[in-house]
Amino acid sequence: MEQIKIDFGGITKFLSSDEIHEFAVKTKESNRALHDKTGLGNDFLGWVNLPNEINNSKAIHETAKSIREIADIVVVIGIGGSYLGAKAVIDALSGSFGQSKGSRIIYAGHNIGEDYLFELINFLQDKEWAITVISKSGTTTEPAIAFRILKNELEKKYGKQNTVKRIVAITDAEKGA
Repeated sequence: MEQIKIDFGGITKFLSSDEIHEFAVKTKESNRALHDKTGLGNDFLGWVNLPNEINNSKAIHETAKSIREIADIVVVIGIGGSYLGAKAVIDALSGSFGQSKGSRIIYAGHNIGEDYLFELINFLQDKEWAITVISKSGTTTEPAIAFRILKNELEKKYGKQNTVKRIVAITDAEKGA
């Protein structure tokens, strides 16, 4: 694992070296609890080692490439951590004014607002698009509704056979619907 180096030069006007040291100790303790999975909420830390545990990264890259080739827009369907996790990473890796390359990412399933879905469907009418649905259980109401509606729109536009190429489902391997 790479080490992160921090330059404290600009912060010494605001914090004493004792305060900086105190934060360093707390940071080490928090990092240890995170990786040892001993802190509060430790049953929700499956993501911590995920990048190192992915044994199918070639398939992931191939899927991403195939989606980029056929879609200018990817609708990410999810709610809670499924939606916010994707949004946080995409926002963090994007420039200040949004994504600069690749397919444009927009979101659905984080609410059940019929106006939002209506506007989204109208927006997608003349676009090339695909869906990535993220749901640990696959049964959460809001994403399930959005997925069914958008899948139906994909089938109307591209036909059932081509729709299969435009949907990526991310769910729990054992428990996901």
